[in-house]
Amino acid sequence: MLKLRLWPIVSVLLLLGCSTKTSTTSGGDPNSPTFQGPAETSYCASPISYSGSTVTITGTVQYTRREYWGNTTLGGLGGATTSSAHPATNNPIRHAEVRVLGPSGAVAQCAETDASGNYSFILPTSSSSYTLNVDARSNNGFLKASVLDKPATNALYSISMTFAPDSTKALSTMTAPADGTMMGAAFNILDQLHNANDYIRSKAGTCPFAGCTGFTVAPKVVAYWAPGFNPNEYFGSSSGLSFYLPGYSRLFILGGINGDVNHSDTDHFDNSVIIHEYGHFLEDTMFKSDSPGGSHNGNKVIDPRLAWSEGWGNFIQAAVRNEPHYIDTVGNDDGTTDMAFYVDLETPDGHDNVAFAGEGNFREFAVTRTLWDVVDAAADVGYGAVIDNVVSDKFVEIWASLTKTSNSFKDSTMAFRNVGLLHLIQQNLQAHESASDWTTVRGANRNSAGETDYARYVDTTTSCSSYTFPKAAGYATDNTGQLSNSDLFRNNAFYHVHFGASGGHTIRLDYQDTDGTGAEKDLDLYVYNHLARLSATTDLVGYSASSPTAGKGNFEVESVTGSFPAGDYLIQVNVFTNGTTVSGQVTYTVKLDGVALCPANLVPP
Repeated sequence: MLKLRLWPIVSVLLLLGCSTKTSTTSGGDPNSPTFQGPAETSYCASPISYSGSTVTITGTVQYTRREYWGNTTLGGLGGATTSSAHPATNNPIRHAEVRVLGPSGAVAQCAETDASGNYSFILPTSSSSYTLNVDARSNNGFLKASVLDKPATNALYSISMTFAPDSTKALSTMTAPADGTMMGAAFNILDQLHNANDYIRSKAGTCPFAGCTGFTVAPKVVAYWAPGFNPNEYFGSSSGLSFYLPGYSRLFILGGINGDVNHSDTDHFDNSVIIHEYGHFLEDTMFKSDSPGGSHNGNKVIDPRLAWSEGWGNFIQAAVRNEPHYIDTVGNDDGTTDMAFYVDLETPDGHDNVAFAGEGNFREFAVTRTLWDVVDAAADVGYGAVIDNVVSDKFVEIWASLTKTSNSFKDSTMAFRNVGLLHLIQQNLQAHESASDWTTVRGANRNSAGETDYARYVDTTTSCSSYTFPKAAGYATDNTGQLSNSDLFRNNAFYHVHFGASGGHTIRLDYQDTDGTGAEKDLDLYVYNHLARLSATTDLVGYSASSPTAGKGNFEVESVTGSFPAGDYLIQVNVFTNGTTVSGQVTYTVKLDGVALCPANLVPP
């Protein structure tokens, strides 16, 4: 008898701070995040030369940022001025576009601000009125980004003033405010993207490993934001949401809910969230992500691809800010303040208990802490022990493992990417190019090197003995008989198989109770395509989930036969517990067309 135990179909599932691999089609709907609106105004890139009588105009621009204050249980965003009880700060608008419009509205001059927010340009001497615009976008060697209102209009955020170029002069300082028009929020978003590029450039501007090119600047990204607007409205939800849209190079930053910016959740001054979402953009454009998207939290065993993606986002925001916390606030001092969450990325704090060796590959904050321990200078605090810092300031090793031309996340032979693959690649760097030894850091955060527990690459070119359940961690008692509640780490094994050409195949699971307990396990077989979203039946190529024959020690078979296009496939072997306690040993083999599938190396040892 077949037991249909599939996860429900999920079309779009987004949570705060997460990305999704699920596409949304615009269909011409201007209220879609994928809508292709009017072209963005051309960047004012080339300074214009003038002869005759000219004047030099100089000035400075800055933005005001509400600052986080408080701790895990108290605080949020402070006031909108530098004299508030919890003061805001003024910050330079760096390397941003300067557009000067003449009396007719035509562009009269182009420039950019410098690292201190200063600008300088020349104009022909005139008593007419000119308009100076400083825009929330950059297109240079420091940053390529625009902050726009929404896809339907693609309008730029700017601060401006009028002046007459009748003499060489220094204009008064312009400040983008944190309240009112809230232009400071748009420039803060831009500045955080600038900070991310600065950090990566400072750590990986040169890369000593073969096939690794030093970082200069990331590709162009558009950040959409509007005061009081919740991007989750695109998906018909009222809960606050910031997200990155894969394939579109678009960030959507939460500006409030139902027009409220002082009491509701906002992210335009939550720098952790902004940089986290930019981290997903880097995954999408500079290396490679296989994240299926979906629900995640720190105290949940989740798909390792999702754990990696969210762990990377959590990490990169901490690295850029040089502060080991993930902080998300609600409201501000001009309304009410609260914390959405405040996660310590240095020390496990009870919200993300990782009990078993290898389980860290399935936990986003265990991934985060591993990456953080590779770059920080403090003693590493693992799950159960404080260890001496043995690795620090090695972001370049992370970056190389992600971006090299071969044996990296970018390598086309890789699939179902997760932190285990990152460790495998980094071990290759250690063995062949004198990279550092991450063994202690991995162990402290209960990560495992390689993909033994998830997406182990297998083929028929080698020989092997059978595989065994339970793992060292033992079986988990799942809450119900639903596959969606199965412990992905303890009660499942996953294998990656690649077909170089299309053809018909049979994937077969043979298993047998071997310890004579009389409590025969029930193993089932699921085969997914390269997307392998375990929440989507559309990605399921086939499954076999028959109940075992009554009696101790019987030899059981599950089998999937079909026509397989060329590509990568994920095989899942599930121990079905049906909500009961399971014990005892079971051995199994996985075969392709009658030949055992055995571990092989995608990355040279």
